[in-house]
Amino acid sequence: MKIPIFSYHSIGDDKCPLSTDTKDFEKHLIYLKKNNYKSIFFGEVSSSNKRNFIMTFDDGYKDLISNCLPLLKKYNFKATCFLVSDKIGKINDWDKENKNIKTKKIMDESDIRIWIKNGMKIGSHSKNHKILTKIDQNELTKEISSSKIELEKLIGEEVVSFCYPYGKFNLDVINEVKKNYSFALTTLRARYDPNKHDKYLIPRIDMGKKLSNLKLFLK
Repeated sequence: MKIPIFSYHSIGDDKCPLSTDTKDFEKHLIYLKKNNYKSIFFGEVSSSNKRNFIMTFDDGYKDLISNCLPLLKKYNFKATCFLVSDKIGKINDWDKENKNIKTKKIMDESDIRIWIKNGMKIGSHSKNHKILTKIDQNELTKEISSSKIELEKLIGEEVVSFCYPYGKFNLDVINEVKKNYSFALTTLRARYDPNKHDKYLIPRIDMGKKLSNLKLFLK
């Protein structure tokens, strides 16, 4: 039993490499709806999960509220957004050295509450979106555990999932994540098989590019 976990960042028409065009995103949802797929959360994975998928968004861009959430509601799908806790209400300044990526606004606290109120969930994408394999143990603990505490205080419910910034991890990072979360996501490309994959090394499928129905089917 394999479950596709879709990985997106921003939903919008700004031609940023992080963005999936709004119309293309809706085409993805139409395809999934027509083919009787159902979205689930990580805690709902079981051996009976046929034609199910998990949808994720990294970083928590503000355009998820304006462009993405209405479409998720329209087609009755749910998703998890991984937030960088110290960047809430700010911008993606971790990308400032990358000239190809535009400055984009991050959800503020009221946006996050709207996201949660509409049946979505959030996970942690660390405290500051640092490369976790390049920092010392004290900073690593703050990046991983403090972000969980801050996010839980904000939404009033447990945060069970973590997404490694830049997809970077090592044994120290994984062990620290294990102390705080039930699941962790990578940028490794595969469909998730709970019987095969470690739940702290969960692979995902990149959905950021323009996709035909055939490519959607293959993913």
